[in-house]
Amino acid sequence: MPRRDLLALHLLCTAPLCAQDHVANGDMEQYTLCPDYVSQIDRCVGWSRPTAGTSDYFNACLGVPFSMSVPDNQMGDEPARSGNGYTGLYAFGGMDANLQQPNDYREYITHALSPPLTPGTTYIVSFHVSLADVSKYAVNDLGALFSMAPPTRTDDHAIGRHPQVSWGAAGWLDDKSGWTRIAGCFTADSAYTMITIGHFHDAGAAFLQVPTNFPLTDWSYYFVEDVSVRALEAPRLGPDTTACGPVLLEVIDPEPGAVYVWNTGHHGPALLVDSSGTYAVTHTHPDCPLSDSITVTIGDHFPITLPHDTVVDLCADPTVLFDLGPLPPGATALWSDGTAGPQCIASSSGPLSVVVEGPGLCPSTAAVQVVDACVWPLHVPNAVTPNGDGHNDTWRPVWQAERITRWQVIVMDRWGRALFTTNDPTEAWDPTDVAVGCYAYRVEAAEAGSPAVRIARGHVTVVR
Repeated sequence: MPRRDLLALHLLCTAPLCAQDHVANGDMEQYTLCPDYVSQIDRCVGWSRPTAGTSDYFNACLGVPFSMSVPDNQMGDEPARSGNGYTGLYAFGGMDANLQQPNDYREYITHALSPPLTPGTTYIVSFHVSLADVSKYAVNDLGALFSMAPPTRTDDHAIGRHPQVSWGAAGWLDDKSGWTRIAGCFTADSAYTMITIGHFHDAGAAFLQVPTNFPLTDWSYYFVEDVSVRALEAPRLGPDTTACGPVLLEVIDPEPGAVYVWNTGHHGPALLVDSSGTYAVTHTHPDCPLSDSITVTIGDHFPITLPHDTVVDLCADPTVLFDLGPLPPGATALWSDGTAGPQCIASSSGPLSVVVEGPGLCPSTAAVQVVDACVWPLHVPNAVTPNGDGHNDTWRPVWQAERITRWQVIVMDRWGRALFTTNDPTEAWDPTDVAVGCYAYRVEAAEAGSPAVRIARGHVTVVR
């Protein structure tokens, strides 16, 4: 296996992994006494052996080559990955001469977790191993077992348990010149208090013969260092939501520097959505991608069609009817004059609005201006919608005078060029081929018996 570089470790430590480590002496630096002989795992603070297998401790404090020192010791020449110390254990202690299979001898190292793990919490677990130079064989799996108590046994055989995190036969652990990182994540289902590391396969364990300068050995031995167990929080999007417009979805308290990817392909801790659906975000941690999802329901709007302005002669016809048509099941319409239902009869001039809402609907509103030509004889609409729907497609000033003696209407563009002129009070401007925008108008009008000339100036907006 290739040597893992230190940059990867740095990147991991700048992410959410900088939470509390549950292995107090995971780098194996702290010791009670300098190791000077084999089987002294207990001299490494917090570490011990759960079975009769005699796992070891190595530290540069000894300073004696070919012993229990670092880097040069009786198992090989391997610099510490960090600091001055590491531990060592047999994946198996030799070959069965009759079966030509690894024997049953196993060694393990164990450490108490402080504090114990929290059920339901996801943890990222990692440790590093290096195959010792004296090893003639490599295995393809080492793992970390979590338990409520040390998995003790009185002999030196395999612990018959399945580790929650392991190399998982991803390849042979045959690197003798560097450290291989074994990592994974799991969600604790109990308040585990112990972590145990080793080779948990018993009879029939896979093995690979590797080059060695010590051909008389027949075992598989690994150095172990930098054990870490840290909580990893999944991204949180909050509860499902219902809205009447675009919704900004955001990861709650996003981790600085973390990479978030949505199921839409968008990257980042926030996503603006304008359609109903289920949206998921994944924190793309290299060892433990965690996700959360949220269902967004964006309600429909009931389409309301009302004319922009309605000119009526309430002297000739005292009422005008507005009809929204059939409403969706369970929907209600409430008009600003207090009328309830899809129809409203107006009997006076002024603004009139309506709100439609109901189950699964977002509130929809519309408004109309009722103009009484009997009271306001000259009315000039301020908007026109030439979309061919039969409502407000053309624009025409209206004057309810008995006998018009003067009438001139001019509509101009922004440069003052006339787009429409007429002297006929019944002729309307059709802006079908005119661009959307605001246009100036001027109206001059006079009636028989009055010397006054009415002049109206303003702007009309073409809307589509």
